[in-house]
Amino acid sequence: MDPWHVFAIPLGVGCALGLSLVFIPWRQSHRPRPPSTLGAPALASALQRAGWGGLHPVSAIALWLSLSALVVIVTVIVLPIPVLAPLAIAGMVAAGARVVRSRISRRERRLRQAWPGVVDHLRSAVRSGASVSEAVVVAGRKAPGEIREGCEEFSRLLEQGVRVDSALAALKHCLANLIADRIVESLRMAHEVGGHALPAVLEALQTSVRADIAVREDAIARQSWIRAASTLGAAAPWIVVVVLSGRQETLEAYNTPLGAAILCCGAALTWLAYRMMSRLGRLPDDSRWFAG
Repeated sequence: MDPWHVFAIPLGVGCALGLSLVFIPWRQSHRPRPPSTLGAPALASALQRAGWGGLHPVSAIALWLSLSALVVIVTVIVLPIPVLAPLAIAGMVAAGARVVRSRISRRERRLRQAWPGVVDHLRSAVRSGASVSEAVVVAGRKAPGEIREGCEEFSRLLEQGVRVDSALAALKHCLANLIADRIVESLRMAHEVGGHALPAVLEALQTSVRADIAVREDAIARQSWIRAASTLGAAAPWIVVVVLSGRQETLEAYNTPLGAAILCCGAALTWLAYRMMSRLGRLPDDSRWFAG
């Protein structure tokens, strides 16, 4: 075995642990940071929407760089083909973006299905005579998961003497969801100018959300085969490469300039085909009108 291979794995593990210890605090706060304290606005916004608002963008990048280093080292050891190292790095970068987008999609879908019930609890509380802040606290006790955590933080802010308007803004930032934006802005308006029409507004919003859920779930079910086919089509050629790499003549062929060119062209075509298939199977994302 080449001496470099002997030290590659310990070196990779040491780098990964070192980066993790430097950039990841031992006690990670789950409370999302304000946007002004984050170094990369786009990545910070994506992490917030994915439900990882307590993770600093630098920490996220450091973690993924550590994992990428390990993957590259293992790839070079298992498949001693030099051109695969930069291809593995590019693949890990694309995979990182894909992980965040998938997490955002799953979280948006989960929250979208939970909002009709939350709106129903808000309407019931408002109709029974509760104020806006009391309605949010009551609805939060019956809400699932992340929505309940946001409402509990809202309640803590009120107990600390924070104004209702500022606590609602913090709640909107914590939830980081387009439907939550509309609900919170409706509650904020009702708190400022009176909420006589709030039950009717919430009822209309609830109807709209339920209609959107029905349409999106039907489209997701119909287009799921496109996503499955794109993933299988992108992975299949590289599985074949891994299987054939057990033969010495295959390694010798791919270690030539022509073999390296074939792998690079294959990687480019794989990425292009996967992007096209994913674009065909992706629903348009609604923008957050009241994200500020």
